[in-house]
Amino acid sequence: MKNLDDLEAFVRVVDSSDFSSAARSMNVTAGAISKQIKRLEGALGITLFERSTRRIRVTEEGMQIYECIKRGLNSIQEAYNIAEQGRKTLTGNIAISSPSTFNDYFLIEAIEKFKELHPNVSFYLDSSNRVVDLYSDGIDLAIRSGELSDSQLIARKIFEQHRILVCSPDYFAKITPPSHAQDLSSLCGLIFGYPGFNSTSWTLENIENGEIRCIPIKKCMSSDDGIALLNWALQGHGIALRESWSIKKYIASGELINILPEWHEPISPIQIVRTSRNSIPIRISMFSNFLIEFCQDKLNK
Repeated sequence: MKNLDDLEAFVRVVDSSDFSSAARSMNVTAGAISKQIKRLEGALGITLFERSTRRIRVTEEGMQIYECIKRGLNSIQEAYNIAEQGRKTLTGNIAISSPSTFNDYFLIEAIEKFKELHPNVSFYLDSSNRVVDLYSDGIDLAIRSGELSDSQLIARKIFEQHRILVCSPDYFAKITPPSHAQDLSSLCGLIFGYPGFNSTSWTLENIENGEIRCIPIKKCMSSDDGIALLNWALQGHGIALRESWSIKKYIASGELINILPEWHEPISPIQIVRTSRNSIPIRISMFSNFLIEFCQDKLNK
């Protein structure tokens, strides 16, 4: 009963009243059709056809089953048609949770580009920088940095990143330039944090020799918003540890300085994450593919 081909063969035989005609319509042999019918009869435990040397006749029970199977096959075909139409014209909403820095640099533009291709898809964007619960908060996709702690989530890597140390020229002029990572402890740190999560140190890696150090940081200002930390750095309030892709234009313009360039945060993946449902709407899988390609293209420009 799990074999749809057997069910379709049965319907074809009833419709054509002939094994040979049914076989030709399915591009198989009459012997193959006969085996399928016998297999289906064995699964059902009844006789579907009364056979003679000249003709076949559907039994009364067989005709009742035929009506049910034909309705079921028509419903399956209708489901395929709906899916096919969905692939051609995507509809529905996509709820995304993503940190503000990623939104500002990648996601808002990616959504605009995707909607140009699929205008009937709508979006909800949660810009919280805290980790939301995808299950209880009704989030389809989330952007996460680093390795996942929840093994029930499915993650796809968008790209790998690292954070670097930056400050404004104004702040740099006020301090004794640090010569080693441990010198950061006496300087003003612009720290990512929120109630219940307040980091007091930075883990840094020396790209020249692989040395890793956990450096205590004097917290002068903190926020759970990466854009706020970036703005404070631009305004000369201290040193920030920011994503290299998010601040490269400010370094190029001279608005920020990369201090201790031999030290940065260890490389980690930035990933697009979803719950482990067996199947996901086509709009979500298509947007995931689109976003990964969009981000990689932008990074390579």
